Amino acid sequence: MYFKVAPKEWSAHPLFVNVPFLDQMGYTLVLTMLIIMVYSYLQHKGKDKEKGIPITKDLFKTSPLFNIGSFAIMIILVALYALFWS
Repeated sequence: MYFKVAPKEWSAHPLFVNVPFLDQMGYTLVLTMLIIMVYSYLQHKGKDKEKGIPITKDLFKTSPLFNIGSFAIMIILVALYALFWS
């Protein structure tokens, strides 16, 4: 609500400063993330949830065939980009 009121200069109070839009969004993002983290920590009192998915290193491993295929797709995309950009 602060960023809805402050940029419009609806109040002459020094608390309401004019902040650029992208800075407003950055401040809102950080504040929202902090609120979510604090709420989540307090809700479970620092313990992991029983139904949560355990994240391990093995969860993100890919096969060699996938790695070769994705690299080939990247090379094709770079070639197409270079061909059509210039």
